Amino acid sequence: MNEIFKELILKIETWNFEGEKVGVGSGRNRNEADLIKEITTTIRRLLELSDTALSIEGCSQIARKQGFLIDEDQRDCKEAKEKAQIIMALLGEMNLSHIKENLLPLQGQLWHWWCKMDKELYHLREKGNRSIEQHKSDIETEKQIIRHKQLKKAFPPNDLMQSFLQILQRSKTQVKLYFLQWLSVFMDGFTSEHLENLREKQRSFWSMIQTEKQKAQKSNSLDHWQKKLEAISMEISACTLGIEQLLREVGQMYEALEETSCKRDIVFLSLPQIAADLMVSGVPIELMDGDASYVPLKWVVAVFDKVSEKLPGKKLFVLSILGLQSSGKSTLLNALFGLQFSVSAGRCTRGAYMQLLKVEETFTEELGFDFLLVVDTEGLRAPELNNKSQNRDNELATFVIGLGNLTLINIFGENPSEMQDILQIAVQAFLRMKQVKISPSCLFVHQNVGEVTAKEQTMEGRRRLEQKLDEMAATAAEQEQCSDVSRFSDVIKFDVNTHVHYFAHLWDGNPPMAPPNPQYSHNVQELKSRILSMAKQEFRGNIMKISDVKLQVKDLWRALVSENFIFSFRNTREVVAMSKLETKYNQWSWKLRSHMLHLQNQLNNQIQNGKIQTLKISSLDDPIIKTYETIKEDLEKYFNEDPESEILIQWKGNFENKLLILKETLISDAKREANKCITLKESQETLDKKKMGYENELLKRSRELALDVKGKALSEEELQEKFNQLWNEWVYDVSSNLPPTMEPNIEVDSENILLEHFIKEKNMVNLLKTNSGKKFQVKYDEHVKMSKTYVIYRKQLEAGDEELIHMTTNCILSRFDETVANIWKQHRDYNVNDFHEILRIIEEEVISVPTKERFSFTSKYKMELALCLFRRASKIFNEMHKAFKTANDPVISLQSKKDDFFMSFKISCQGATSIKSFVDFLCNKLIPAVSTTIWKIMAIRIAEDMQATCPEFNGNRAKLEKYILISLAEEENFDNYWEYIHNPESFFKTYIEKHIKRYCLEKGGEKIKTFSKINLDIIKKAILCAIHESTEEAKDKSSTASEWLDLFCDHLGNNLIFPRTDLRSIEHQEIKDIEFLKEAMSVELDAAMMRAEEKFLSMPKDEMFLVIEKILSQQLCGCWKQCPFCKSICTNTIPAHEGDHSVPFHRPQAVNGYHWHKTDEFDIDFCSTAVASDTQFVLNDTLKFRYKTYRQAGGDYATWNITPDSSSQTYWKWFVCSFKSKLEETYQRKFKNKGEIPDSWTQITKQDVLNDLKK
Repeated sequence: MNEIFKELILKIETWNFEGEKVGVGSGRNRNEADLIKEITTTIRRLLELSDTALSIEGCSQIARKQGFLIDEDQRDCKEAKEKAQIIMALLGEMNLSHIKENLLPLQGQLWHWWCKMDKELYHLREKGNRSIEQHKSDIETEKQIIRHKQLKKAFPPNDLMQSFLQILQRSKTQVKLYFLQWLSVFMDGFTSEHLENLREKQRSFWSMIQTEKQKAQKSNSLDHWQKKLEAISMEISACTLGIEQLLREVGQMYEALEETSCKRDIVFLSLPQIAADLMVSGVPIELMDGDASYVPLKWVVAVFDKVSEKLPGKKLFVLSILGLQSSGKSTLLNALFGLQFSVSAGRCTRGAYMQLLKVEETFTEELGFDFLLVVDTEGLRAPELNNKSQNRDNELATFVIGLGNLTLINIFGENPSEMQDILQIAVQAFLRMKQVKISPSCLFVHQNVGEVTAKEQTMEGRRRLEQKLDEMAATAAEQEQCSDVSRFSDVIKFDVNTHVHYFAHLWDGNPPMAPPNPQYSHNVQELKSRILSMAKQEFRGNIMKISDVKLQVKDLWRALVSENFIFSFRNTREVVAMSKLETKYNQWSWKLRSHMLHLQNQLNNQIQNGKIQTLKISSLDDPIIKTYETIKEDLEKYFNEDPESEILIQWKGNFENKLLILKETLISDAKREANKCITLKESQETLDKKKMGYENELLKRSRELALDVKGKALSEEELQEKFNQLWNEWVYDVSSNLPPTMEPNIEVDSENILLEHFIKEKNMVNLLKTNSGKKFQVKYDEHVKMSKTYVIYRKQLEAGDEELIHMTTNCILSRFDETVANIWKQHRDYNVNDFHEILRIIEEEVISVPTKERFSFTSKYKMELALCLFRRASKIFNEMHKAFKTANDPVISLQSKKDDFFMSFKISCQGATSIKSFVDFLCNKLIPAVSTTIWKIMAIRIAEDMQATCPEFNGNRAKLEKYILISLAEEENFDNYWEYIHNPESFFKTYIEKHIKRYCLEKGGEKIKTFSKINLDIIKKAILCAIHESTEEAKDKSSTASEWLDLFCDHLGNNLIFPRTDLRSIEHQEIKDIEFLKEAMSVELDAAMMRAEEKFLSMPKDEMFLVIEKILSQQLCGCWKQCPFCKSICTNTIPAHEGDHSVPFHRPQAVNGYHWHKTDEFDIDFCSTAVASDTQFVLNDTLKFRYKTYRQAGGDYATWNITPDSSSQTYWKWFVCSFKSKLEETYQRKFKNKGEIPDSWTQITKQDVLNDLKK
């Protein structure tokens, strides 16, 4: 330090001041304090004597002489300065107040009008007597017109914008940064003096207004001065010019190009890249236009996309700041991070700006992010915005708090009313974030509170702040109807001791001559440490990638302009993550379901083979649990390692539970099917035992006959003749000893059950006499009774009610068909209880119809429908009884096995040559077993292949629905649409079945042939393996033919249904050469497999298609509830799920036949748009409800979550236009007046909607 003073004294001692030499005494006995005081006094005196003032630029000449390095002398800086001067020359050609209007025309009135139109698109307040969709269409048209006007003004670009863009596009980074700095300096100089004069006038007018207001008598002068003030404010806005206005114009050029589809223009592609390059270089970029109070969303999104391309995968910590006007927000951010946000008295920052700061690579791992995104905002409660301020401030606060991981709430001074203002806005915004599951943090920075250093001294202030926050949180919670909040810490994590910072004033004295306060710098450092500490502790799921920040901006802004933020917020990042998770879950659930299908098939084979008489729990649980645990490991890995794992973690428990429920359901269903199969097998074995006695008797006689002819050289024809002579006699002896059987009278049973069930109905007897079993048809006058209250207002049923009646009838018929088909599959005899099951189905469906007290089904409806179904069932039950009798009648059974008995007889007669006959018999038995097994495996294999290769089936049901919509559009068949809209579950099943048939039968059934060969090879290998293993074991034990057959069937195991009992007729044969038997079987197997394949290919495939359809439908099933307004189907993948029903896109209500009350005019509004409006809907002609409060209607309305969304699909608009006449004819309504279809809808082509769906 002493050396510095010595050098300074030497310079001053020889300082020549305006020709006069000035000296300072430097005696050895003087201390430093005295010396410094003398130097300061001397310098001050000399400055007062001087009348020469030099600018910094003027000083540069002297600095050069003194050997200083001057930045302006660097080549890049000089080049940038020259370019900035070119821009300034272009600006200087025009009067300052006209520059924006003429050279920057896009950000003026046209842009402000576009913003107003866009906001109206969400609010829908000014529709008048038009429908919402007509109003929306008009708004969209108006917005397009504005964009075209902007485009016309912007292109070709004027000299100013062309030069500005060329400089930014063609200059290297360092030159660009210098250029912007020079341009900022020049523009400040260009506008500052004029703006200061205007502000002086503004202050004068403001004073005059205040004076007039204080006068007892009001005069016209007040209006005069207010108009003057408004005019001067507009002129100040017009003359405010900076870099931000030029970049804002670039953004508007992009938005105009984007919305008018000029995307091939090379300028269009380059504009976001320019801003992205600047943002990555650390230049602040406008996020919210402060003049329009609007976010240019397309521009901001495009910039973020380009930044994301430049910095792929990088993570951001977002720090935002809120505070009242001129409370030192920008100054604080600049001091914290060395930024360059504009600072000056008055309203310096307008809107919101974002600046990107790179984190040193050594700290990225520790902090968990690569960049800090700082968001600076305009001051709240600006007096010049008057009554616009409150809503604008609330929007801004909600936006930046929702965007920020951490928000600094900046409070200046100790004025209680100012504190009240900022805290009220902030608390409301934080509460909104809690309700939409966004978890920001906050720090309170209390500036200009004096030299307060000890925490104890600030304790009272902290206590008052916490009390105030708690009061405001409780009040805000009451307004937002949020019952679980009573204090501020219920809203966000908050500690009054660590989350509140007190700051000394920036200046140590009165500016402009006051030096900076060192304590302020100390406070800044403490705050910075706290910010970084909180950033380290931030939950990693809240730290977003650049692309995620883009989505957050979109979601927040769209929810804000929708007015009801909580109702409208939709977290796109979560939606995308959930979509990926559901696709993954679909794969896991299919893996589990597919494994269970194979396991169930093997279990069924074992039951049919007689290997399982009682089901052990372990036989199902152990293998499925093993697969389940593997899938759980995959799930755990996915939730831990996926890039969005921090978002996904909130759903982990739910999906683990879904997987567990699926596992338990699959095991439960498999056990039930297995036990049913065991029960059927037991009942079959009871019948088989009866038949076995007769078969044993015939086998005994056959062997006795064989002993008589053994050794005689008889040909096969002679053996056949000998066998036939005695066969008929043997069968007659057996049949004559059978007990007589009672034939059921199925028709009489059906009539008795109907008479008993409808005992109170007098017409039942007449119906039984007159009804000839004709097809059932609904007769509205006889089958439906309208309620008394409803008939007062309406004399006949509406089209929607008629459709509901038809749907109910079709549902009953469908359940009847399914029930009867299941009974048939059980291969059992007729049971009288089957008729009672049909009655139960009718009663269940009739009771469950949501008639909403408008109508009810009459007894005649149930009687006639039951009679029709009983007549149909009687025919089927008669056929079923005949089939059962044929399968189980001992005589018929014996006759069917005549060839088996002859084969046994022939083998016994042939002796040593019997191995070939033995092999032939065995192969003949294998052929039907193999073909049946292929059939069963094939259904599972095809379902697996379709799930893996067909895009329709390899996702969730929402994806399948997308392909259904594509198919419907391509076919353009109204009847198919009608079925899809009003009976979606049935339509989905039909669609899947058609797809299965097309998949299997295309190219001559090539798929089936391919899979049959694959499955045949698998089965053949299993049979060969069983032959070899059983032969090896039989040789070791010197086994008989019977023992070899036991081993063979055991080794076949669960590969195919091949009961050992079917081989009794050859088990007593003498087979001495087991090795020869193995070789003979191996040789004959190829021919047998070919015959088995032929048999399979000749089998009808319809039943197999139904099995495949059932497998895929179960995998893709979900909730089938439909929106009560528009009939959209809930997309939840769980049939009886918890929580509300929802769907991403709704439809025009006209699709469901909705019309305006007491008119025949269709209601074409989307319900997702209507819920954002003040429109009402009417129930039962008397009850009126606002769409905004639709849940109050109760019933189905209360179970749906319909969020406001203006981004309705073009698909259903095209549908309404394409099938306008069909809809009018079907619903007996008209598309007129409020129901008139907007012109913009008619412009949508089929290709447009197909392209939209295929994105």
